[in-house]
Amino acid sequence: MAPSTFLFVFFFLLPATAVAAPPATGGNAAAAFNVTEILSRYPEFKLFNFLLSKTRVAREVNSRSSITVLVPDNSAVDWLLRRSARLPRAALVELISVHVVLDYIDAAKLAALPRGGQPAVVTTLFQTTGTARNRTGFLNVTATGRGGAVFVSAAPGSLINATFKRAVTARPYNISVLQISNFVVPPGIITRPRLPLPPPSPPAPRMRQMAIAPSPAPSSLTLPRLSPRTLPTSEGDTAEAPDTAEAPAPSRGHVARVMSWWIGAAAVGMACMLGYL
Repeated sequence: MAPSTFLFVFFFLLPATAVAAPPATGGNAAAAFNVTEILSRYPEFKLFNFLLSKTRVAREVNSRSSITVLVPDNSAVDWLLRRSARLPRAALVELISVHVVLDYIDAAKLAALPRGGQPAVVTTLFQTTGTARNRTGFLNVTATGRGGAVFVSAAPGSLINATFKRAVTARPYNISVLQISNFVVPPGIITRPRLPLPPPSPPAPRMRQMAIAPSPAPSSLTLPRLSPRTLPTSEGDTAEAPDTAEAPAPSRGHVARVMSWWIGAAAVGMACMLGYL
């Protein structure tokens, strides 16, 4: 038994009575058994016995004079509870009540069932609660080879069926405990049958989204740099640049000195010509 499953059941059903009530002495004084005491001798049924006591179904079992309890082992209980998270307490009570047959059935009776015929219909404790609907309070028992049997809910659409494994104990004709392979789960008690999922729609073609980030504002205006070997012309083509750079233009002071030198030289020339004449 998994510790997590045991803790889940323990804390979830904590408000319930921890032990089963003693056998009733009212109208059924002949009941001289305690089902939780019987199951306590078998460690493989510890978890189901715990549920039987916490849901107080054991009190109803002990009040009957002729009863059959169908018991799954710890692994089967753990398997179901792990797949039924947050199971309401009322659903647990109904589920456990389905596994209490209001008749005495032992291995000999199962072996005597006719093979290939109509299944035997038995009434469970759940039928007496007044909440059973659509024959969920009945079980169909069908014989198989070598004294085996299959337990199926009489309601249409049973979720889980169980097979007979062995007779645990029998006190003719008061109480019989039969081990079954797993729970018998009628529809609507734990969960409704799952509807088939619709076929998946074809995936839409993926559109590739291209995000364009805004360009940051330039801190200063920068012009494209031209190659020093090419210069643009008016016609749009390029012309080769000269190998040597042009001389820089002369400054104003230099021009004035040159002009004054030429004027002085011209004056001297004129003076010489006048003296010669």
